[in-house]
Amino acid sequence: MPGRAVALALRSGSNVYQAATRRRTELVISGPTSPTVSVRLTSSVVIEVVRTARESLLIVSFAAYGVAEVVAELAAAANRGVRINLVLEGTADDGGALRGSVGASAAFAELHNQANFWHWPARYRTAAGASRAALHAKIIAADTSTALISSANLTDRALSTKLEVGVVLHDPTIVDRLVQHFTALMSRGVPERVP
Repeated sequence: MPGRAVALALRSGSNVYQAATRRRTELVISGPTSPTVSVRLTSSVVIEVVRTARESLLIVSFAAYGVAEVVAELAAAANRGVRINLVLEGTADDGGALRGSVGASAAFAELHNQANFWHWPARYRTAAGASRAALHAKIIAADTSTALISSANLTDRALSTKLEVGVVLHDPTIVDRLVQHFTALMSRGVPERVP
């Protein structure tokens, strides 16, 4: 086989490998780790995904509190020009599903002038008996290239000690579809922007 053919084969193989690596999915966990399975820690991945954003961040969470490091990273992202949309669950008094007097947006109060806050109004939530639909998704999407989808809320314990599982998607096609889903909902007022 001529040298040029070998070089072309190696270059082609390298390109296929790089393309596959860019679209890989990674396992992410919080809580106890296993010595037999290699995983990434949720707390580290949250920061990493926020830091990779160049244009936009979509953050969706049911609950949020005690995440000062995440708030600081979001402020840094806003300062570098990243557009931030926070879609967060509210309290039952506000039509949400959280118990207590404080909604998830309270954790991000210092970002009030740096981010867009969104909530799902009660009038768009279906009810089943005495309970109303909840905003239960947990997503952090950087631009339309990387997304963390996890069972972990944006709380200090969920990012560290609770047993939580998630995946990081590096597939721009899938991440774009995820972001477009929320963008379409937001454009219809489901959820609606909080002034």
